Amino acid sequence: MSRMGAVASSVPESPPPRTVTFTLDGVGKVYPGVVAVSDVTLSGYAGEVLAICGANGAGKSTLTKLLAGQERPTSGRVIVDGYDGEITTPSAALDAGVLLMHQEPVIVDTFSVQENVWLTGLSAAGRRRPWQLVGGRDRAERTRAALGVVGMREVDLGMPAGRLGPGPRQMVALSRSQVNEHRVLLLDETTASTTEEHFKDVESLVRKEREAGATVVFVSHRMPEVFALADRIAVMRNGSLVDVVDTADTTPDEIMTLMIGEAVMALEPPEPVAAADAPTLLEVRDVSSGSASGISFSVREAEIVGVYGLVGSGRSSLARSISGHQHRDTGTVRVRGDEVNPRSPRAALRQGIAYLSEDRRREGFVKDFDNATNLTLSTLGAFSTRGVMHTRRERRRVARLVSDFGIKGGADQLTSSLSGGNQQKVCIAKALESEPDVVVLDEPTKGIDVGARLNIYQIVRGLIERRKAVVVVTSEAEEALALCNRVLVLRDGVIAGEFVSKTSTTDDLTRTALGGEVQ
Repeated sequence: MSRMGAVASSVPESPPPRTVTFTLDGVGKVYPGVVAVSDVTLSGYAGEVLAICGANGAGKSTLTKLLAGQERPTSGRVIVDGYDGEITTPSAALDAGVLLMHQEPVIVDTFSVQENVWLTGLSAAGRRRPWQLVGGRDRAERTRAALGVVGMREVDLGMPAGRLGPGPRQMVALSRSQVNEHRVLLLDETTASTTEEHFKDVESLVRKEREAGATVVFVSHRMPEVFALADRIAVMRNGSLVDVVDTADTTPDEIMTLMIGEAVMALEPPEPVAAADAPTLLEVRDVSSGSASGISFSVREAEIVGVYGLVGSGRSSLARSISGHQHRDTGTVRVRGDEVNPRSPRAALRQGIAYLSEDRRREGFVKDFDNATNLTLSTLGAFSTRGVMHTRRERRRVARLVSDFGIKGGADQLTSSLSGGNQQKVCIAKALESEPDVVVLDEPTKGIDVGARLNIYQIVRGLIERRKAVVVVTSEAEEALALCNRVLVLRDGVIAGEFVSKTSTTDDLTRTALGGEVQ
């Protein structure tokens, strides 16, 4: 008996079976002329975070929409454990316990913050609005508790949501997960419009969901976030599922290679400074605007200067005040030695300053215009005589821009239907069409995957050859060092430090932004 006991004890116990929450069974989705998803079989388990990664156009968002019932599969089935019906509509997915959070947060600007937290239940509340189903103090406390999970407990519940910035808008949308019952939470690029410090709140939310036994599907192109959150990673390429791997058994380089089919080469930091005799194109002196206070710096010809900081540091206020998008309270801005004080973006373009907004969907292009119209918006005068457009000349120029910037879809495609990376190329090409001396780029790779990001980096680096002065505003320390010659770190509205990219680390930048000592 002792021998049998010894033998039995030497046999490793089988791990307990995991609970399947959903299965995509041979799912495919075909649009006219396009295979978006092809024969994907994938399951999610209770209490896990499953990341879905892929380049733009890989099919990851379509896969998420199929699971959320926003698209009906052309082939295969979407199965949610414990739900007998088909998942072919958003309401069916909600009934099955599948909750989708979009990349672009669904926010009603005229509703209060509190009303937006309860927005998902609006259609199911009958004649009453969902925030009216819970009364008085309990309603406010439940709303604050939900917002507290995403770091926004102190926000004014009665404030119109339209006054929130991009990051807080996304946090309000994510808080809905705390007031809506679900078993599967889909986060479709929801961190694309947030910053590094907001990611800590997303991390806290995901941890709470995992502990509650939910399945979190995390769609993202940001490798640090994927490896910080995910238990498993499913990689999509050209509509197909390439592989599913345990996060502990792989590396970011391996995942990126699976995503784009080839090894990704890291960019070397650019040289420390422009030529010593290069002229100063942009000079900013004692500029105060919004949360920026008394900022001074200069940028030479053929130099890229980064502005890095956390939310509230003043980085976007500075960029917008330089480019005529925001009123400047004090200070002066000079371009090639001449003082400029643009009262509008159009005036800034005339004075040699082009600006790329961090919110390209709202400010970067007109969503109802095609690529050709968006590309020439800032230079219409070059293609018209006394108000009459020379369309042939315009089309020739557009064809050249589409080719030079590698914009997919051609001149006649709606810009709004392009991937994030291609939309950004349209915005950059449009900004450069006026041949500005100074180019200000606010979060130029926000919401863009790794392949398109390298593409954008190459375009920005190409501005050096065009002898431009470039200011890159970014919330990512790694990007600031990879793209810029020098980096200014803003904290509490002032410059807290300046670093040469070639000899600095992300730790130097983040410590300075947080108020710590650089080691």
